[in-house]
Amino acid sequence: MKFVKSLISHAIEGTITFLAVIFAMGSFYWFENTWMKIVGCIGALIAGYVISYGAAKIRQT
Repeated sequence: MKFVKSLISHAIEGTITFLAVIFAMGSFYWFENTWMKIVGCIGALIAGYVISYGAAKIRQT
């Protein structure tokens, strides 16, 4: 059961990271202003890191 819990939590973290990278790369196409492109990319990567970090903390408990 511990293996399944670990596998699911890693899959969730991988999905979060994947979606953050997709949004970060997509921000270069969705936004027209250069500053919005840069801020959207950096913001998506930071948000993905923070959410993945939170998921890892939940997994440890």
